Amino acid sequence: MSLFFGRRCLLQRIMSPLLRDLDKCGQQQNNPFLLQYHVYYLCLKSCHSKTQPGEIVKNWTPDIVNGILEKLRSEDKTFYSVSLKEAFEKVRFLSNAKVPHDRIEFLLNEAPHFLQGCNMEPVVKVLQDHGFKGPHICDILISSGSITKEDPSELSALLMFLRKIYRTDRKFIKAITSSPGILSVIPDKINARLKTLQELFKSDDVLELTIKSPQIIFEDFETIQEKFDYVYHTMGISQRQMVFSNMFNYSLRHIQTRHAFLERAGFFKKIKKDKGEINTNPLLQDIVGLSDKTFARKFGDMTEQDYQTFAKYFALEIENME
Repeated sequence: MSLFFGRRCLLQRIMSPLLRDLDKCGQQQNNPFLLQYHVYYLCLKSCHSKTQPGEIVKNWTPDIVNGILEKLRSEDKTFYSVSLKEAFEKVRFLSNAKVPHDRIEFLLNEAPHFLQGCNMEPVVKVLQDHGFKGPHICDILISSGSITKEDPSELSALLMFLRKIYRTDRKFIKAITSSPGILSVIPDKINARLKTLQELFKSDDVLELTIKSPQIIFEDFETIQEKFDYVYHTMGISQRQMVFSNMFNYSLRHIQTRHAFLERAGFFKKIKKDKGEINTNPLLQDIVGLSDKTFARKFGDMTEQDYQTFAKYFALEIENME
């Protein structure tokens, strides 16, 4: 076992629970390669300490790329369709586009299908023209490698459409980098979903929701409606709190379990505003977003195991009711 591989396995074990906690806190952006990238990045830093974070390394050689390409071909025969010259030119192009060395290396090893796209260079140029920097471009290629096979003119038109929706550069860049999958959705479907969401939320809040909870664009609307109805009608919580809670990142069962725990422990009750009751309930972002350990300790000074035991029995209770 190589030193690099050994350290990578150890870091995988160390980082997994940490990133799971981040996910529970709503800080993870649902990128399936996030754990792999963090582990890979730390391995590069520990095994190749001369490379500084964010440094652009321009010494990619045909021999280095060929070694990676041969490895890819041994695992996936479709990479025989990619010539060494083509692969090397694409890697060099990404380096010149200021994509950091460690991210290019991660792309080649973990998400290499961008090499098979016939339009990588024009697609990257379109992204650059719309304000995406090297790290942003890498994140998009990681999450949506097939984008390099798309028509650059269609991508440009879609980005123009999204820019009009989000209006500011900050919101535009953040919306796409947090969920590159939106680049695979046709404008008509995006428009239809935004209009449907505007029946539940204000227009500006809908845009904020798509940034904080990107899957709200793709998720079945019946599921979204169920979550909304439960939080709004059963818990009595406003739309404004929903927008800033990341609640749509979580399952309905998670929301129900947290609510039931708080209610039975005496930390939550539905407020009757017409009777002048003061709202002392926890914020929705704490109800759904805290890790199990922090949640149990904050509400009742209990252990993580206490809460997880409750969650198991509550799941059985719900199943019996159904």
